[in-house]
Amino acid sequence: MSEVEDSAIDAMVDEVMEGREAKEAAAAPQPSTPAPEVEVDDVAEADAADPVTIGFADGAEEAAPADDVETLRAERDGFLADSQRLAADFANYRKQSDKRVADAAAAQSAGLVRDLILVLDACDAALVQDTESAVGPIRSQLITELTKNGLELLAPTADEAFDPEQHEAVMHEPAPDDSEHDGPVIGEVLRAGYTWKGRVVRPAMVKVVG
Repeated sequence: MSEVEDSAIDAMVDEVMEGREAKEAAAAPQPSTPAPEVEVDDVAEADAADPVTIGFADGAEEAAPADDVETLRAERDGFLADSQRLAADFANYRKQSDKRVADAAAAQSAGLVRDLILVLDACDAALVQDTESAVGPIRSQLITELTKNGLELLAPTADEAFDPEQHEAVMHEPAPDDSEHDGPVIGEVLRAGYTWKGRVVRPAMVKVVG
């Protein structure tokens, strides 16, 4: 091999080595420049001046001044109070609705009981004519079932105070001079009354004295 060829080969090798060294130097990490020192007071002042960043559910962010944080908290507390008030109003409405439904059901059942009371009256009239009548067991069974579900007999006693909400006065006589009662009292029960679940469905028919 001639000297010229040797020189050309050496030049090519040198060129390849220089290129490789340049690439390695470029890939090597560069020493970082130290950050300038900042005083603590300067950091606190910078944080106070920076706006507060508020994040939302959709990922968006909005910067707000620090003095608006209390306003946002007040609005949040207002929304919470409104929701609590709405929940209380709904609970009250549901209670009132349930009571109206219960009252309507009680009124409907009371109408049925009034009709059945007429059957009891017919049984009582039959037993007055014949105490051994076959309607006796029927009446007893009907009274038993109605009593289990809320029917109560309203049969006041003599000398009991007259109550216009429970008694119906169809006869009246003056009180004797030696009467010890301050107001009108029941002298005689002419027909028993009934209550259904605490409500008077038929007042007792009575004669009032006084």
